[in-house]
Amino acid sequence: MGQGIGELLTYILTSLVFITFSLIYRPKYENTVRNEKRKLGSHLIASIMLVQIFGLMFKTFYVYDLLTSILFAIITYIFYKIFTNSITVIKDYGAKTAFTIEEVLGASLILAIAISALFNFTIWGVSIKNILCILIVLVLGWKNGVLIGTTGGVTIGVVLGIIDKGDPMLIAVFALSRNDSRNT
Repeated sequence: MGQGIGELLTYILTSLVFITFSLIYRPKYENTVRNEKRKLGSHLIASIMLVQIFGLMFKTFYVYDLLTSILFAIITYIFYKIFTNSITVIKDYGAKTAFTIEEVLGASLILAIAISALFNFTIWGVSIKNILCILIVLVLGWKNGVLIGTTGGVTIGVVLGIIDKGDPMLIAVFALSRNDSRNT
């Protein structure tokens, strides 16, 4: 479901403020081998909070709206960190490198969100999206062990539950779909 013209304008204004902040205040650059080279998190939070608070000035002020704006900025920053730290797993998939648990879980989360956004097909009442996401969890458990498989399953289940407004039972299904390779 779409959010309407108001949310589109908020997105465009936030993007413009973010670009302006990035041009005026150059982000720090770190010459690291992996992950986040440009530190853009502070620019992101500042632009979101500025636009959200600006929007609060033109309507009746409720503490709920202020708390929602703060939580929106925090959640956006968390997803920014997840995505920037896990893109290397997808980018360097064929390379012989060791990835951290956070990078592997973040990459599986990115794939699950992408599958959730792209595939909304059902065949005979079976959701292709859920099958592909459970396959991601199975591969995580198979390649990285039970701990990563279970953690990835819970994480993907929670995020997909939030995205799809799904049943809490979905979280349990993803958590149990991990693979214990020692028992096979």
